[in-house]
Order: sequence, then C-alpha cells, then structure tokens
Amino acid sequence: MSDKEKTTTDPHDKRLKELFRNKEAFISLLKDCVKENWINDLDEKNLRLSPTSYILQDFNKKEADVVYEGTLKNGKEKVIFYVLLELQSSVDYRMPYRLLLYIVEILRHYYNQADVDERENKTFKFPAVFPMVFYVGSQRWTVPLNLKEMFYGYERFGEYLLDFNYALVDAKGYDDESVKDFRSRLLKVMMMLEKSKGYVEILEKITEYADEIVKLNAEEYRILSVATDIFSEIYGQKKYKLDEIIRAETAEGVKSMLVDVLANAKNYEKDLITKGEMKGKKEGKKEGKKERDIQLIEKMLRRGDTISEIADFSEITVEEVEKAKKKLKL
Repeated sequence: MSDKEKTTTDPHDKRLKELFRNKEAFISLLKDCVKENWINDLDEKNLRLSPTSYILQDFNKKEADVVYEGTLKNGKEKVIFYVLLELQSSVDYRMPYRLLLYIVEILRHYYNQADVDERENKTFKFPAVFPMVFYVGSQRWTVPLNLKEMFYGYERFGEYLLDFNYALVDAKGYDDESVKDFRSRLLKVMMMLEKSKGYVEILEKITEYADEIVKLNAEEYRILSVATDIFSEIYGQKKYKLDEIIRAETAEGVKSMLVDVLANAKNYEKDLITKGEMKGKKEGKKEGKKERDIQLIEKMLRRGDTISEIADFSEITVEEVEKAKKKLKL
C-alpha cells in the first residue's frame, strides 16, 4: 500500500494505533517480543506517548504511527530515549529510509526545543531513538533490517556509511503457545486476531480466548471493540455485533452468543466458495468454447472457406469470424 493510499482512516492503522497507544500493551510488546536488555531498565511509570506529531514531507505528509518517550533507570543517571513504532500491513522496501527520516525529525525537534546555551555545550546529548516495525501482513517481510543495505556498494564502505538496525515484530511468528505468558491480555488476544485468516478464524479465536477477554478492563474492551468492528467491516459482516458479544459477563456467555454467529459465518464462507467455483466453471466453459471456435475458424480459413461459409457451418456470427481472422492474421 502506498503512502498516498495509507491514511489515518486506514483500518489496519486505526486498530493497531489504538492497540499500541495502550501503555500496558506497548510495554508488553517491548518486554515479550523485543526483549532487548535495556528494556529491563525501563522506567515504566514515566513512559508516555509523545505529544508531538512527527510528519514526513517527502511521504505525502505521513505521520509517525506511535512514538513513546521515556527514561531508563541507570543508577543516578537517567537516559532519555524515544521508541518509534511503525505499523505495517504490507511489505514496504522504503522502510529503513522512512525510519531514518522519522529519527531525524525526532532529533531535530529535540534539538530545537533544547536551551540554546545547553545545546552548544560539549555535554549536550541527543536522546536514543529505538526504531521498530510491527508487521501484520501475509507476505514474508523481505526488507533489510538495517539502513546500510539501501546504499550502493555498502559492503565496500563498511563503517563509514550511515547505518542503524530496527527491530521487527512479525505477528505471523506467534502462536497460542508463544503468547500465553504475555503481560498484556489485550496484546495476547489482538496478536492472535491479527494473524487470523478470515472472519471465521477471528470468531474461533474470540471463542478460544473468551476467558481472557472477560478479564479485560474498560479501556481494553474499548480497544478490542474497535478492532472487532473493523474486522466485521472488512469482511462484510457488520450485522454481527461483536462489540456487544465480547462484553458478556462470563466466558461461557461469550461462547454461547458466538455459536450461531460462527455457524452463520461458516455457511456464508461456504456459499462464497461455492459461488466462486460455479463462476469459475462457467468462465472456464466459456473460455473453452471460445478457444475451440478459434481453432475451427483457423482450420476452415486455411482450407479456403469463405467467412460466410464458416459462419453458416459453425453458427458463429460473421463479425466474430472476421474478428478471429484479424487476430489470426490470415
């Protein structure tokens, strides 16, 4: 998806932004998926969403998806850092370059906001910016995980080239076993929904994780409701009020309310497949007849038959015979 197409109303952007603007889900993403050593020193209390919007002029004024700022507990010294999280539903080979531009924007803003005297002092330091990508696409992420590979001849110039790595969290790489100990119930459920293939799988995962869903707090329910509403819209199933079903007081209530919905969704999916197969067969027959007609016209033309004779014999219209003759260049 191009940046021109990807706007703040994009369904993938919307539900994932809602998810990771939840501080507990974001911390869980860092601690349960990224697992870098510095994360153990994270000052969770002071971690906050950045109030600043970082917009790229070169990418149709694309705004950074989620940016957190905070500090690390490092003895008496506190290290300021930013975490830049980009949300992707498709492979984007420009990602290292895009991340570079966001990093520069963050550092530019930090520099401009600093005291003039302070930033001219030799002790002035920039905050660390940790770039990462959360990917929910079906294709394999084949983009280099560093910047240097975007340069011609990067192997020859070695350490003199501008470079950084970014962390990639690919939802496809997670399953029920790998998410079971996630700190955030919301992230656990959403990770499984994101990797589901089709509406039926989404309903099955909601049923499977009903015990976790009923333990969500009000804000987490709201975020999950946004996601289920978007999934229903994407798959043309708005008639099912999943946001109401997931708010049932018990897990058994959620499962009970989903029985008929799941059965209907399976029938709907089955009907779509059947209609698709029937359409394919009809189109196949039509294409097969067309090919046979062309073969017959070619054979009769090479034998010396006239267009009108061919039309009379084959019951193909004169216009179709003439069109076939031009195509065959006979």
